[in-house]
Amino acid sequence: MVTHNIDLVGYNRETDTVHLIIMDEQNWDNAGKHIDELQEKILGYIAFVENGAYDHKYPEMYNKEIIIEVVFEYDPTKEGQAFLSQIDQVLKDTGYQIKFRNYTSL
Repeated sequence: MVTHNIDLVGYNRETDTVHLIIMDEQNWDNAGKHIDELQEKILGYIAFVENGAYDHKYPEMYNKEIIIEVVFEYDPTKEGQAFLSQIDQVLKDTGYQIKFRNYTSL
């Protein structure tokens, strides 16, 4: 079974949700490359859930709501923000939740 590199996994007891967390430590000097790499990472997280690797690795979390979170060290550029808005809508349309926040909000 293929597993993808997941940075962090957290569980929120209050909301009964699982958080698959991407730690984004890149600056946005090359926004195009950053967006491509971030998109690939997000798609890897979705594949991790959809191919059954998540259920296999975390059977105790089966059937919990999953939220993908991206935690940024650097604030996204306008180009980055446009991408985040698009990916948010695409994921909502397919039943996934994604959240974005900065390290300073941890």
